Amino acid sequence: MTLIWPSDMRLTEHQIAQAEARFPGWSTMVLAVALTLPVSVLGADINARDDETLFDMRALKSRGVDARVGEMFRYSPRFLPGESTVALTVNGSARGKVKVLFDQDGRLCADQAFQKHAGLIAAPGFTEQAPCFDLKTAWPQTELHLDPSEGRVDLVLPAQAVAVPGTESGNWTHGGFAGLLNYDAQYLDAAGGMSNTQFMQFDTEAGFNLDDWIVRSRQTYSRFNGVNTMRYQAAYAQRSFVESKKVVQLGQINLANSLFSTGRVLGFQVFPEAALQGNQGGAGLVEGFADSQSVVEVRQSGVLIYSTTVPAGPFRLQGLPLLNTGSDLEVTVTDSRAGKRQFVVPASAFLLNGSAVAPGLSFGAGKLDQQGSHESPAIGTIANGWVLNPHMSLSTGLLASTPYTAAGLELISQPFNSTVLGYRTNVAQDKKRGRKGVSGTATLSHNLTERMGVSLNYSQQSEGFSELSDALQADREDYGSRNRNQFGVGGSWSQVKLGNLSLSWARGNTFDGDTSRYISSTWSKTFGRTYVALTASENSGGRNAHPDKRLYLTLNIPFGQGRSLNSYVSDSNRGARVGTRYSDRTSQDRGWSLSGERDLRSRHGSVTASGDLLTPYSKLDGSISQDSDNTTSWFAHAAGSVVAHDRGVTPAAYRVGDTLGIAKVGEESGVRMETPGGPTWTDSRGYAVVPTLSGYRRSTIQLDTRTLARNVDIANAWQEAEAARGSVNYINFDVVRTRRALIDVTSATKKTLPRGTSVFDEKGQFVTVVGEDSRVFIADVNATGVYEVQESGRPLCRFTPGLPEKVEKTVLFETASAVCR
Repeated sequence: MTLIWPSDMRLTEHQIAQAEARFPGWSTMVLAVALTLPVSVLGADINARDDETLFDMRALKSRGVDARVGEMFRYSPRFLPGESTVALTVNGSARGKVKVLFDQDGRLCADQAFQKHAGLIAAPGFTEQAPCFDLKTAWPQTELHLDPSEGRVDLVLPAQAVAVPGTESGNWTHGGFAGLLNYDAQYLDAAGGMSNTQFMQFDTEAGFNLDDWIVRSRQTYSRFNGVNTMRYQAAYAQRSFVESKKVVQLGQINLANSLFSTGRVLGFQVFPEAALQGNQGGAGLVEGFADSQSVVEVRQSGVLIYSTTVPAGPFRLQGLPLLNTGSDLEVTVTDSRAGKRQFVVPASAFLLNGSAVAPGLSFGAGKLDQQGSHESPAIGTIANGWVLNPHMSLSTGLLASTPYTAAGLELISQPFNSTVLGYRTNVAQDKKRGRKGVSGTATLSHNLTERMGVSLNYSQQSEGFSELSDALQADREDYGSRNRNQFGVGGSWSQVKLGNLSLSWARGNTFDGDTSRYISSTWSKTFGRTYVALTASENSGGRNAHPDKRLYLTLNIPFGQGRSLNSYVSDSNRGARVGTRYSDRTSQDRGWSLSGERDLRSRHGSVTASGDLLTPYSKLDGSISQDSDNTTSWFAHAAGSVVAHDRGVTPAAYRVGDTLGIAKVGEESGVRMETPGGPTWTDSRGYAVVPTLSGYRRSTIQLDTRTLARNVDIANAWQEAEAARGSVNYINFDVVRTRRALIDVTSATKKTLPRGTSVFDEKGQFVTVVGEDSRVFIADVNATGVYEVQESGRPLCRFTPGLPEKVEKTVLFETASAVCR
């Protein structure tokens, strides 16, 4: 029991916080005026509770404060009964703001929704019929700290009570329906002088999600210098099954679940669900440099697998749809001035990106459906992966078809914490040509120190070895140009004062004796906020390619937030270039830049202006450039998506993935939220597409409260979704419209009301107190309601706020005047 002793001391800030915690509608300033008054003790009640605070009622009355105010603040701080929004932490990890239910005594009720938000496993003994479940009944070691003044709940539980991220927790959201269309359109045109390049490409992905089934169709239409190409990349249906942790996929698919990556077939496959297995998948990677805005085409075994446009400078393309993991990638870069160059990415580097097979059994079969091949034999594959121990995994696989059979094995080992070894071998038989062969690839990566690492890779194949794509090509006897072996070495080193240094070297030999070499080195360093990087590379080419030497120096100087100046010097066999670019991105949703470039040898120059804009409906960017040969180039790009769901049609600026969500923010339009798939905005009905949610992983959606109207409060601006792959998730942000008002109240005789008198609503509930100069601040005012002013429990008068019917949305609170009668 706490006693308020007679003194002239005022209430402390802690006591004011206690009052505000009990009655959050009170203005702290008004509370300080009404409650920081001298009071004295009446006496101690021996039967009083330990958490009571006793006020001297006579002292309160003498100061014009209603005695009922002291009664309301009698008990120590606690959350009010019912739902409250709190900041939750679990074992020191922030879970954001969540709604929590408290009983009449202020105890936390851990219902199913709370356990889900806290990321707990199913609590032993929990039942939804329990009026208020206590976590200590499930885990006695539970420690719970409630802080109503700060709106915080800190929870500490045994480690086994918290669900491990990515594991099967039983909380995944399943089901739902939505149709979608993703689009990505780009256009490049260069005309005038000696150049005439035109490239147009339109990528679309259409489909729907239904009861965790994912149905998609991907196609690409392109036109390059008058040549039209239509590629149907995939048309399939797939579903993940949690119980077996497998994915079933059927239709026009790529058999990428085996060691052979056979390409596209019409058939089916079953493979492990990556999110539930914790595996890593390999991916094709292409890095290069474009002299100007260029078209990049990537081919494997003569088949075009990817094409796009890239700006001038270094580029990086990752996650390419490989036909197999044994054939090199042939890259063609065509710039806007019709210049063309080619280089090769060796297949021996693929294994450095990770294993191609996840632990577990995978198999598939179908009929080959691949552009570039006139044959369509039946194909079947099967593979299995095992985690032999925490430091070693093994994968094996078989492939069978009419013209070709193969077997493969891959071993990944980590003998030391800083060392990873990999080995892959394939044996194959080309029945059509009567050829047999074997290939092998070995990789090693080792961190010598925290700042220094090295890597090695080596591959070799016999003359009779071939991939499936080779076996299906037209008859040819020129096998001498195929690679016999490849060897590569790389290293990296970083030092605070000297910067970062990386080096890579590779050499390849063909069966007819041709040799190609590649070497590249990059140094980079940050001086304050200025970044400097220097890259030197040399590609010796080969019998059918020209040597290429390059030197690239770049300097980036930031100027405050969002502004920077980037300058570069490039020297190669084709010329020496110098250029500079000024970029301005002071807004998170738009930016622009101006750049100029000059070739020091040919005296050829160009200037470019570019800009980009992120709208609620699409991502837009474009550029226009003019060079000294009177060649004008312009580029335009637009991408986005449209989703049809059971509550309407909603656009989005980002591509929609396998798993998506529909967020609802009342009826508020133009509200921005950050999602795992990028920012999104609500439409005129308050709906927004969450374009990508992580399947079988926890995803966070955060609302930007700055985009809400001033008269709108949000109960929880931070929510999590636990989505099963292929599900459509509905996320609701509870919106509370409040009307705040500061009212000048006078009596019928034009006199001000006594300061500190209490204000009650029509239900007799305490609302606030009268402040200085007869002003009354009401946090949630009823414009047509009747409010009663009382002094020491005695009614003085009543008033109705003089507010217009239309709510002012642009101000934090409204002002009005009223007469108390």
